[in-house]
Parts: sequence; structure tokens; C-alpha cells
Amino acid sequence: MKQHYCTIFIVDVLQNPEEVDTITSRIQQLIEDHGGEIVLHNPWGKRRLAYPIQKRTSGFYVEIEFSAPSRLNIPQIIEKEYRLNDRVLRYLTYVVTKEEMQQRKMDSIRKPEEDSRDSRSSKSDKPAAKADKPAEKAADAPAEEPKAEEPKAEETPVEEPAAEEKPDETVEEEVIEASEEAETTKDEVSEDETK
Repeated sequence: MKQHYCTIFIVDVLQNPEEVDTITSRIQQLIEDHGGEIVLHNPWGKRRLAYPIQKRTSGFYVEIEFSAPSRLNIPQIIEKEYRLNDRVLRYLTYVVTKEEMQQRKMDSIRKPEEDSRDSRSSKSDKPAAKADKPAEKAADAPAEEPKAEEPKAEETPVEEPAAEEKPDETVEEEVIEASEEAETTKDEVSEDETK
């Protein structure tokens, strides 16, 4: 049974940028020599790493999709090659599921449609293009059942006092006055208790 695989690896290009091509061709050669078939070769280019790897902050990302019989275990062979090659900083190889394949097909179908819509809308007036987008969203959105209106309780607006900016000195004075008032009320309470 043929499996669909995807491998992504990051190549250190600090010393020699041409090494990306030699490493990529070596991986493709391994896949084809062991009975695999290259479906897609997608070099993503030089990108910044999320965190430093071996004191490197950028690397060249490459994605290769291939199909191969699962009994050949090609992912193990290419991962061994990644481990032996010190120019490969990180790698990831995984099996592409049927759901992911279907999603990719749907995305590839939708993308040309969106591109053609964008090209048509750029030729036409801009306001008309904006008017089409909400209609498309409404058509794609699931239909909602109408809800019975519930009576709402009357809401009274709560007015909050406006906060005034005061200089630091007046704030300190207010704090001192408040603490003095608190002390006098404590004294009054204690005098009432003694009587």
C-alpha cells in the first residue's frame, strides 16, 4: 500500500548557500533510489528561526512530498541521512492523512477561484467588490434559526463620576485627611463604648 509522506528540513546556509541544492538533490535521490516518487518539491527559502539552533538564527527551509510503499520504510532512511549530515539543523517527516489530502485539494480548488475573483474585482469598481464579499460570507455561513425575541429588562444607565486628574500633592493631602478622619471616628467610637 502506498503512503503519502511529507518531509521538511532546515539547512544551515551560513557558510555555503549552494549546499541547499546538494542536500535537497541527495534527499530526492535517496527517495527515488528506494522506490519512492517525488510529488512536490517546495523550497520555502531562507527564514528566521523561532529560537536559536546551534547558535544559528536563520536557515533555509525545504519541503518535499513523496509517495512510497509503506513496507520500504523510506522515512527511516532519509532521517538517517539527516542525522549524518551536520548541515541539517532540524527535520520532520510525517504521513499525510486522507483528510489532509482532501483539505489540500479543496484549498487548491478554492485558491484559483479566489484569484479569479480578485482579478475581476480589481478591474471593476472597488465599492462593488466590497459589496460582493458580505454576500459571499452570508451564502457560506450556515442558516440560523430565527429566535423569538425575549423581553428585555429595562436597563438604567449607571453614571460613574468622572475621574479628574489631580496633582500628586493634592492626592497626598486627601490621603492624610482621610486617615485623620478615620482616627477621629475611631476615637469617637471608643469614647461612646466607654460611656
